[in-house]
Amino acid sequence: MEASENLWIAAAIALAVGVVVGIVLAQVSRRVSGGSNTSAQAQLESLQLRFEEYQQEVAAHFKTTATLASRLNRSYQDIQEHLTHGAVELAPDDMTRQRLLAALDQDAGIVHGASRPRSEPAFDSLEPPRDYAPKDAAGPGTLSEDFGIKRKP
Repeated sequence: MEASENLWIAAAIALAVGVVVGIVLAQVSRRVSGGSNTSAQAQLESLQLRFEEYQQEVAAHFKTTATLASRLNRSYQDIQEHLTHGAVELAPDDMTRQRLLAALDQDAGIVHGASRPRSEPAFDSLEPPRDYAPKDAAGPGTLSEDFGIKRKP
């Protein structure tokens, strides 16, 4: 009987040790998975912060670009006004003054795209497109049985 008692005691001890080891492993795995979850969360927050900073940099870049373009446009207008004033004040006669002002207006129009010659519209008429070849006055029509067939004499 002593052997069966020892067997039961050994089984009980193995069961107790297994439960304790299972609990310890469960705690360790929770800490490891919780730590990686915290690490992933921190990484996500870091990426989100970097993305928000990038968005702010892009917005600042375009704001600066718009400001510089506006300043360039104002400078160009100031130069045009200065040249116009100089043409009016310094031209020796009326004919020279008119030619200078016309040249300045033409240059201003080319830069702003105002005086570019407008091209003719691509379609002169409102005729619908044809889905057939036009017929020659002397030749057969495209629906003719003899159309496109060359007969040998």
